[in-house]
Order: sequence, then C-alpha cells, then structure tokens
Amino acid sequence: MTPPFRLGQFITARLLGSLGDQFLLFVVPLSIFKSTGSVKYSGLAFLIEWLPRIIFFPLAGFFVDRINPKHLLSGVDGGRALVLLLAMAAILSGASTFIVLSLMMALLSIAYILNFVGGEALLPRNLDPSAIPKANSLLQGVDQITQIGGPALAAIVVIWGGLDTILLAGAALFAASSLLQSILRCKALPVQGSFSLNELLQSNRIALKLLMDNKVLFHLSALTWVVNLVYGAALVVSASVVLKAFSLPESYFGVLQTSAAIASIGTLTVAPYLARKLGISALGAISFCAMILAGLVLASASNYAIYLIGYAALMAFDGAFSVYIRTVRSQIIPKDHLGKTTGLIGLMNMCSIPMSATMVTLLSSRFSPFGIFGMIFAIASVLGFALVIFGRTWFGYRTWLPTIPAAGKAG
Repeated sequence: MTPPFRLGQFITARLLGSLGDQFLLFVVPLSIFKSTGSVKYSGLAFLIEWLPRIIFFPLAGFFVDRINPKHLLSGVDGGRALVLLLAMAAILSGASTFIVLSLMMALLSIAYILNFVGGEALLPRNLDPSAIPKANSLLQGVDQITQIGGPALAAIVVIWGGLDTILLAGAALFAASSLLQSILRCKALPVQGSFSLNELLQSNRIALKLLMDNKVLFHLSALTWVVNLVYGAALVVSASVVLKAFSLPESYFGVLQTSAAIASIGTLTVAPYLARKLGISALGAISFCAMILAGLVLASASNYAIYLIGYAALMAFDGAFSVYIRTVRSQIIPKDHLGKTTGLIGLMNMCSIPMSATMVTLLSSRFSPFGIFGMIFAIASVLGFALVIFGRTWFGYRTWLPTIPAAGKAG
C-alpha cells in the first residue's frame, strides 16, 4: 500500500525553494545593473537565463515521466545549492560578476524547469481531482508569500553581508528544500520506456499530438504566450526604471517587489470567490484584461508611485491567471502524459519571455525603458484581444476564455 501523499510537506519544501528563487530575483538584476550600468546588459543576462529554459522544456517533460518525482525534485534543489556555492566562490576569487551571475542563472533555469514540470506532474498523480484547485491555490499562495518575504529578507542580507552572503543564504534554502523532498511520500511511476533518443522523439510526438488535437490546450498556450510577453518585459526593465529613470536607491526596488506580492495575495484571496460565483473562465478573462490594463499603466507611468501601482497589478493578476491556467490544464491532460505535455506547453508558453528580453537588448540604444515597454505592450494587446475574438469565433466558446470541458469533450 502506497503511503499517503503529504501535501503540507511538499508545500513547505516549495516554500523554501521559492524563497531561494526570490532572493536571486531580487539580487541578480540589481547586481548586474550596478556592475554594468546598462539596461542592454540586463536584457542580455535575462536572455542568457531564459534560453536554456526554452530549450530544456521538452527534455524536462521526458525526464519527469521516467524518474521518481521525489528523487528528481530533491536532486534538482541539491544541484541548485551547489551551483550557488560555486558562483559565490568564483565571485570571491575575482571573476566578472556579470559573467558569473549570467552563467549561474542559465544553469539554475534548467533546474527551475525540472522543478516546475515535476511539480505540475506530481500533484495530479497523487491528489484527487477535487483537491487540485486548492493545491494550485496553495502553490500560488506560496509564490506570493515568498515574493513579500523574499525581497525584504534579501535586502537585509545584502546590506549586512553583500552578494556573497545572499548566495550562501540561497544555497542553504535550496539544501533544506532538497532534504524535505528526499523523504517525500508519493506514488511510484510506472516505467514508461528508456532514455534513448527514439524514446525522446516519440515522447514529444505524443505531446504534440495531444496539444494539436485539443483546442482548449492550444488556445491556453497562445494566451499564456501573450501574457508572458508583457510579464517578461516588466521583469527586464524594472531595475533600470527604478535605479536609473527614477534615480531611486535599491530599497525602492525591494518595495516594488514586496508591494506586488501583497497585491497578489489580495487578488488570490478574491480569486476562488470569483471562480465560484462567475466561473473559472470569468476568472481567466478578468485576470487577462487586468494585466493588459496594468501594462498600459506601466508604459505611461510618470513617477514611481504610478509605476508601482501598474507593476503590482500586473504581478497580482498574473498570479490569478496562473490559477486559471493550471486548473483548466490539469483537468484535460491525461495523467500518463502530464510530464511530456506540460514540458511542450512550457516550451511554447515561455518562448515569449526571452523574445521580450531580446527586444529590450536590441532597442535599448534608441529608446527609453518606457518606450520599449510601450512597444511590447502594444504588440501584446493586439495579439491578446485577437486571440480572444478568434477563440469565440472559430472554436465556438460560449465564454470569453476556455473553461473545463465536460467529460468526453476535452478534444
């Protein structure tokens, strides 16, 4: 008999790992911008970080379907701890901060993908369908809580000990997460084949067929691609906007991140009520429209306070949109193909983030961060509303965005 899955233990491990992620999300953009003084290099570092994520997504799904989840997740976080320790040693020895941090984030991005796809596949295999929305809300809540605590704690650590201390603290958090996940009780996976190239190609062919045969999955992927275009641009330019455009100290960047997380928790508190009263599709539509409006505020912000409001709204409704996406997706992907399909979907969804980073890098010599973000926002708005209209016209949705299909209607 398989021991019961301990959701609380899994959530605690994710809390520690997510806190480590937030430490890095706070300190790396600041350190790179301070060491180079250019938004161009901020965009380049972001591109270096995200390209491995895109390339590795299909491989991640392949591995997730073949490796015991607790071994995979534990090994990933242990690897992240080791990478941070090596990066700290390199910086202390005098190596270039930009090069070390860029390579570190590239390696960590691969670990992030394995962790993300592994978690997405783990829950539906170990929980009843009725428990999935609650688990997804808890995971999203963990992300938002660490977005509040992470920047605040990281700012304190940076002031006290500097970059090397924050890397050491992050390594400790990942090591603790690895230990918790190594003793996690979960269902063993049936053997799905070898690790050969033919198996890899076959795995991704199956995932592609599932995606192309399911209009809901395909449409969700396209919508998420557009959302990530705006999200990625905001992540790339925000450090430059706060430090250079508004000429504010680093602490204001921490306030920006913390305010966004507080707004996110408030939004996630209301999200279940909206889903119950108006339907899961309404939650997605409200979140999608709110993110577009937040992008408009960011592009036209004349001072820090307005920028903070737009940024907080963007991140808050991105969290609500993620709950919508995860809930619908987890109910329509066959459990035997969760890993491979989620990996391929991630490849499609996330490729817009390095695209936005590339646009920032190429346009930074001619346009201000606000001008660059405005152009990306305009493109995303046109594509986003076109996709919504296309879905209702060609796919025949009665709701503005896809909802959970009835049994037998998922395709």
